[in-house]
Amino acid sequence: MYPPNLLYLKEKGTIWFNPCYGINGFWNEYRKLKDKLNKTHSYVWSHRDLKRAKEIYATSIVAMAMAKQDKTKWWIYKPKDDPPDGVIGTTVQRDGIQEMHVREVEVVEHINGDLLDTIRTKLSRKQYEPNTILVCYISQGGIFDLKKESEIILKEITSLNHIFLVFPGLKLADIPQNVRGDDFLRSIFKISSVQIKPVFSFVSIDPIEDCKLWKSGEEGSFFIFEGIGRGGSRPITLKNPPKLF
Repeated sequence: MYPPNLLYLKEKGTIWFNPCYGINGFWNEYRKLKDKLNKTHSYVWSHRDLKRAKEIYATSIVAMAMAKQDKTKWWIYKPKDDPPDGVIGTTVQRDGIQEMHVREVEVVEHINGDLLDTIRTKLSRKQYEPNTILVCYISQGGIFDLKKESEIILKEITSLNHIFLVFPGLKLADIPQNVRGDDFLRSIFKISSVQIKPVFSFVSIDPIEDCKLWKSGEEGSFFIFEGIGRGGSRPITLKNPPKLF
């Protein structure tokens, strides 16, 4: 049974998307907007028309990080209205019935100032459901001591206990020093997801390698759940791509 705050997931036609679809779709949206505006990267990146796509992007990164950590496929859903900014879900078996285990996602972007202040401000603005994951996308360039940030936030009482940081690039220690050309470019185009609460964990995402099955067509892009009575539901693969962005 869905709790009251998740009843919107029972709406007819609720579609779950592969996070690879979300990540690739985001960059398509970015390129289209950049071509349309003919402006610099920083101008396009901060444009209001990219906000929804960035929320999908951040949600997709966390879904992929969760999948790599627990070796289970996670999917994403973008609600029509927020909150939440996104939802991630994975299929589970309960009493022989396949259902979706979900977590709501709230996204905040760190652009300047103190990283933890960005998180604190976001958490102070409204009350969130306990199952919510807060994802902070770091757009500000620079070097961060993420382990130290995690140790600080762990000591604080926050309204949410699941907090992730996502950003383009890798930890300094993971950037290869003796490679050039395509191998080096590929390394710096990776994406990082760092959970800083309740535990500290780091996951590196390679959009090329991690989305191979999706790009080859071996892994589906989206599906819906079809109700089959009080006992549960079953996933139905969709053939035609629905609109996400």
